[in-house]
Amino acid sequence: MNKNSYCVIMAGGQGKRFWPVSTKARPKQFCDILNVGKSFLRQTFERACQTFHVENILVVTSSAYEELTRQQLPELPPANILKEPFGKNTAPCIAYAAFHIERMNPEADMTVVPSDHFICNDAVYADNIRRGIAFVEQYGGLLTIGIKPTRPETGYGYIQVKQNNISEFITKVKTFTEKPNKDLARVFMESGDFLWNAGIFIWKTRDIIHEIQTHLEELYSIFAQEYRDSKYPDSVENITHIYSQCPAISIDFGVMEKSENVYVMKGEFGWSDVGTWHSFHDISPKDEHDNVVNSQNIILMDSKGCIVNVPKDKKVIIDGLSDCIVAENNDILMICRKDHEDNIRHFDDMLRHKQ
Repeated sequence: MNKNSYCVIMAGGQGKRFWPVSTKARPKQFCDILNVGKSFLRQTFERACQTFHVENILVVTSSAYEELTRQQLPELPPANILKEPFGKNTAPCIAYAAFHIERMNPEADMTVVPSDHFICNDAVYADNIRRGIAFVEQYGGLLTIGIKPTRPETGYGYIQVKQNNISEFITKVKTFTEKPNKDLARVFMESGDFLWNAGIFIWKTRDIIHEIQTHLEELYSIFAQEYRDSKYPDSVENITHIYSQCPAISIDFGVMEKSENVYVMKGEFGWSDVGTWHSFHDISPKDEHDNVVNSQNIILMDSKGCIVNVPKDKKVIIDGLSDCIVAENNDILMICRKDHEDNIRHFDDMLRHKQ
């Protein structure tokens, strides 16, 4: 393990698409949605520990989730939890982590990973991360990891590669494309020139700070003036003051799509962002009728293509249901057609207004 290598786990999302299992009080990254006995955050942390010293792992999350993070990651030094007063998308999150690491180690490299993605084959994943770190140490630049598409997925961003391999697995990036429609996603997949954007980044800390300075000058100036020179940079007062001035913008749109120094590595591990109940269905074991259940106490009769996710002690019988999501948490039961799942993100607000 390299003392100059740091891992930043982004864990501030609210996971609205997995409501009611994922709630504002306990969002998706803190839940065991995959029914494996560990939350997404815990799995991500244990994966990071294969490559990074524990003291070099940072979690950036909402200040509201500090206690949840401490409970699930007791090994993590409390000072390694960077608390955002409110969400401003990924660019401020990454800028905060980069300036924090710079104070500790100006020679550091930095791997940024989401806290709530599904990864299959941890050993290959760790090998790919190490290979990526070695690349940026030698060549610099901004490296992201892409996944070879297996279907014309419309829920992911895509990365187009240039046909000038830097190595067997790494090429320059030609373009980034946000979520395409079905026809365009099919063209992307069939061309062989596009990868899914996995949202994993590797770079030297000084390089990402320089790129933020070049492409997000306002964001850079805020942290350069208010964080670098502060006696207590991570105090609640200082971070709240900084974040109140930050633009809400993603690192993809703010930096990656504008920089001339972006590379992509083709990841060899299984991956899904598990961003929706639909994607959860895709990666989960299914019965002979394409149903996914999380408990042996669930009986399905004449039903197909359903997802049933309820408390383990709940006894459930479902008869004659097709292509629906049935999910229960605390005092909330949701039944929703799978092709209506875009509405799920609004259900919590609808209930609050009903009260």
